[in-house]
Amino acid sequence: MALLVVPGGATGQQADERCELVALDSAAIHACVSGTSGPGVVLASGAGLSLRTWDPVVAALPSSVRVIRFDRPGLGSSPPSTEVRSARQVARELRALLEELEFGAPLILMGHSMGGLHVLRLAELLPETVARVILLDTPPPGFEESRRTLLSAEERAERDRLLAEGAASAPDVVRREREATQPEREWIFTDLPPGLPITVLVADSQYFGEQGSPEEHRELWLSESRRWLALTDRTSLVVAEGSGHMIHRDRTDLVVRLLRELSQRH
Repeated sequence: MALLVVPGGATGQQADERCELVALDSAAIHACVSGTSGPGVVLASGAGLSLRTWDPVVAALPSSVRVIRFDRPGLGSSPPSTEVRSARQVARELRALLEELEFGAPLILMGHSMGGLHVLRLAELLPETVARVILLDTPPPGFEESRRTLLSAEERAERDRLLAEGAASAPDVVRREREATQPEREWIFTDLPPGLPITVLVADSQYFGEQGSPEEHRELWLSESRRWLALTDRTSLVVAEGSGHMIHRDRTDLVVRLLRELSQRH
């Protein structure tokens, strides 16, 4: 286990943030922990992003708020893993990481984009430990198929070409994670506690490429995102006005305010 103590005042980090490479049974994960009290905030990054994506959020949180962020295997400072890169596997690794670092209850889980799938699976694994889940612009189930109805035949062909081109050039871990989430069952969450509070933050200014109408795509994104409201009896949806997909960077103020309020409440 390698330990790196980050100097106080470093950009994007709380003064007491401690980073280390944690050896688990199936992977080694680079994680950073900070804060001293209250519920533990778990920050899960989107596809292809390292823990550094959370720098603005971590820098703005009070030093008292406990926070853990991490690089999934193959991203940032975490070496690749040969294990399947499904959301269930990522959740199992994250559960082992939290146990190893004794980062315990109550937990507030925040996942950006694909990271939302990972924290939902973790909430299924830790029903007695997780106090709340927050999804930041996590793709609505089946959105890619739905958006095709907004495109002409020529635009659909161009969209297919761009997707194939993107898949071919993506880092191996990104490709493996995306492939592991393609089956429809990977987007169904039946083991969440029905009373688990979930907050869904949705961007209203997403960029969807050059194919089709931007306004129609954004309306569809907001409409389809309401499907997440069926996750539990206590799921709510909040629109992050003026934000693109990177809500935690475009609307850091909103994300930090929400985390501060929840940290005081739980």
